[in-house]
Amino acid sequence: MPKIIWCGNKSWDTDFPENTLPNNAKRIERPDNIFKSSLLYGILPLIFSYAIICIKWFMIGEKAMNPIYVPFGIILGLLLMPVHEVLHGVCYKKGQKVYIGICLKKFAAFAVCHEPISKRRFVIMSLMPMLLGIIPLAIFLLSPPNAFLSGICIPMGIIGMLSPMPDYMDVHIICKQVPKGAFVHTQNDGFYWYK
Repeated sequence: MPKIIWCGNKSWDTDFPENTLPNNAKRIERPDNIFKSSLLYGILPLIFSYAIICIKWFMIGEKAMNPIYVPFGIILGLLLMPVHEVLHGVCYKKGQKVYIGICLKKFAAFAVCHEPISKRRFVIMSLMPMLLGIIPLAIFLLSPPNAFLSGICIPMGIIGMLSPMPDYMDVHIICKQVPKGAFVHTQNDGFYWYK
């Protein structure tokens, strides 16, 4: 298990300890504005979320949801932001240091580990937070009609599916630019790959 270090509230441009890159490391091209660039990556997860909701409501023939519970689902979904980052962090190797925290100014959370990680493990690490969307939506889909449960699970599931938008974008970028068998190595100034 990696060593997870809670950093609290940090500036988004905080530098974290990094390792020296090998000479053959190549920079991975990523957009300057990650948040804005990743918005398109929310379309399919949003369609998926709404499809689950429509399937359930079509199966039961009624829309069992009390809107009074929706704010609680939204709050729970937002409170799980640090858990999203922990799910990234647990994918690193034993002994590697993963810095986890929040940036209140940007209303965002982060997980940083400047250690090499295989392309395959990077993809898994990037997609792990989807569990925070899949689990509430699965509970909603598989449970009997319940207005309270629907009001909690639907917003939690949608937030859980949309919060990894930058991660979905990174997976797409890594799959396009990084060859099979290579390692991905992040630094304070960006992402790199090498074999």
